Amino acid sequence: MTAPSARHDPGGAAGRRHPGSVGSVFRSVDAPDPASWRSYVEGFHRQRPGITERILERCRDETASTPYRWVATPLDPHASVLDLACGSGPLHSLVTGRWVGIDISPAELATATGRGAAPLVGGDAARLPFGSASFDAVVCSMALMVAQPIAQVLAEIARVLRPGGCLVALLPSTHPLTLMDRLRYGRLLAALRRVRFAYPHDVTAADLRESLVASGLAPVADRHRRFAYPLATEDAARELIASLYLPGTGAARIAAAERVAERWVGEVLGVPLRLVVARRADQ
Repeated sequence: MTAPSARHDPGGAAGRRHPGSVGSVFRSVDAPDPASWRSYVEGFHRQRPGITERILERCRDETASTPYRWVATPLDPHASVLDLACGSGPLHSLVTGRWVGIDISPAELATATGRGAAPLVGGDAARLPFGSASFDAVVCSMALMVAQPIAQVLAEIARVLRPGGCLVALLPSTHPLTLMDRLRYGRLLAALRRVRFAYPHDVTAADLRESLVASGLAPVADRHRRFAYPLATEDAARELIASLYLPGTGAARIAAAERVAERWVGEVLGVPLRLVVARRADQ
């Protein structure tokens, strides 16, 4: 999963594939190099398939909707949809048109198969095994901030979209959060001895717009929303920590963060997310 960034929120919030952003121009972040990130992400999903979806499917906004329902909202009911980095396939049951899932992780695809999602394709987001103009929409949930090389990934998304087709991307955000959320993320970061949660691609809204346009995608919406994750049990608190991308963080620091989260059992933690919608420019 992902969390918000303490740098952007004065109270010390955390912003993280599970909450970054996309673009061809990315700021350098205090994180491993791209090759190390790729290896880390592949290992993460091999060991913990479906964990991002389990966290987000428990989250609710003020209307009791999940993040995945938010992702599905802009889609035309009859659209053919490519679910890029589909993970365990939570969007499969929410798409009313033709759905195709693709992921590079065999473990995630096996989990999706177990959930009844089909058809599924193994493949790299930077080299999509589909013809040009194959889909009405591409959805990508909590993955673009770690997709590499991002410029090529965005170009591939634009290529497989039909004229006027849309990209719907769910990303980590830094807002909105309550003051209590910010304080709690600050405590988690202190336990982890981190200044912030970082990704390979961390850009401003202006950079994202520039990158989408450079790839032939015209931005049409950029929204932020707070979802609440219920810390119902100690297991739920520990799983939240396990869902975070924490390359280079030792077991002792992770255990310390788990102990912090376990103190909040019976309460909720805000998860700030961002929904970006863009259309292929040559309508």
